[in-house]
Amino acid sequence: MKAVYTKHFGDKAVFENFPLELEKGKIYALSGPSGRGKTTLLRLIAGLESNESGCVNGFSFLKFSFVFQEDRLSSTMSAYNNVYYAVSPGCDENEILDAFRDLGLDEPYRKIREYSGGMKRRVSLIRAMLAESDIILLDEPFTGLDSHCAESVCRFILKHQKGRTIILVTHEGEDAVSLPFDACIML
Repeated sequence: MKAVYTKHFGDKAVFENFPLELEKGKIYALSGPSGRGKTTLLRLIAGLESNESGCVNGFSFLKFSFVFQEDRLSSTMSAYNNVYYAVSPGCDENEILDAFRDLGLDEPYRKIREYSGGMKRRVSLIRAMLAESDIILLDEPFTGLDSHCAESVCRFILKHQKGRTIILVTHEGEDAVSLPFDACIML
């Protein structure tokens, strides 16, 4: 999968002919200071932002799952249903409940609005990892998690990678280090 991205916001160039090459099944850390375009690059890869010029090869028919910076969960539904309605059709109730247990969430039928920020983050991660996808985009997946939860999230990601490409955005080096990655893309 290869792409060259160009993106401006007004007069500000976020990317000018930025080359990106990804291999299937690899884990990439995307790092850099705030405001450098990490989230924008994820959105370009997923097709949520339009590429102004350059070529994009190999992404057209891929399925993406995404953990956004904000959790994007339905507050009126249970945590379980927030996952259930987004995961792969072959994913059964036991697999979903096992995922909740793996991440220390013992009340999956509670309304999501009753969850803390860190708990919501883990629900978002379960949803992304259990969804049918070729590429998993994780925008700061460790936000709101203590070190113990972050380690269980790393184990969960590796357990559910299943040969898919993962791109992890982080501001902090220790987040990327705790999840073994194949390459680091610096912005």
